Amino acid sequence: METAYIFCDGQLLVRAGGLEPAGLETLPELRKTRTVPEPVAVRPQGYRAVAVSGTPGEAPAGYEWVRLRALLGADSPHAAAACRALGMLNWQAAHRFCGACGKPLAEHPAEAARQCADCGRVEYPALAPAVIVRVEKAGKILLARHVQRISDLWTCLAGYVELGESAEDCVRREVREEAGIEVGNVRYVGSQHWPYPNQLMLGFRAEWKSGELRLQPEELAEARWFEPAGLPKIPPAGSMAYRLIHALF
Repeated sequence: METAYIFCDGQLLVRAGGLEPAGLETLPELRKTRTVPEPVAVRPQGYRAVAVSGTPGEAPAGYEWVRLRALLGADSPHAAAACRALGMLNWQAAHRFCGACGKPLAEHPAEAARQCADCGRVEYPALAPAVIVRVEKAGKILLARHVQRISDLWTCLAGYVELGESAEDCVRREVREEAGIEVGNVRYVGSQHWPYPNQLMLGFRAEWKSGELRLQPEELAEARWFEPAGLPKIPPAGSMAYRLIHALF
């Protein structure tokens, strides 16, 4: 049976009771209640992916919708492929027209790219690199509640890498801007693709160097130093933040 990844609002359709992706045989049932475009091939691997319209709601009998972090947390063998599939679908949806002449883009005949039939410009999938950092001070970890994210969830500081700066520079700048403190001994520990819509999360550890917490109000609602044995509600397993907070590197 051909491997396929079927998404709705970022969630993956899997066989009930497990994390095995549903096959293309479920598409006729899904088409009864929602718009389902033709699946696309994810190159170079060759498996299929499709994003159906609407919200997940009730899945076909014998199937269920799950978030990708469930696959990541369970170390599913399908996790990486599912992340690539969703990332490619997101990229294709956001890159329908040529950035040079404005004409429609079509799938490149040989590469994982899109090409303009009018001017020949080739567009390749782009990643948005972002840093996320575990800041430590005297054995404690800095965690924050963010204004524009889940309000009761405490997590690490994070931000996008800007033009002209290294990932390490970004760590120092983001911590300074959001929390008002200086950090040193910035160390890269690992990375994770996060297809919401196209981030590459670069994980770091850093040590408090100087300053008192002074929060950027439009970004952070609250920030505190926590003992590793007394953590608040944090992101679930499968996320880079979970791995950093629990020092799983």
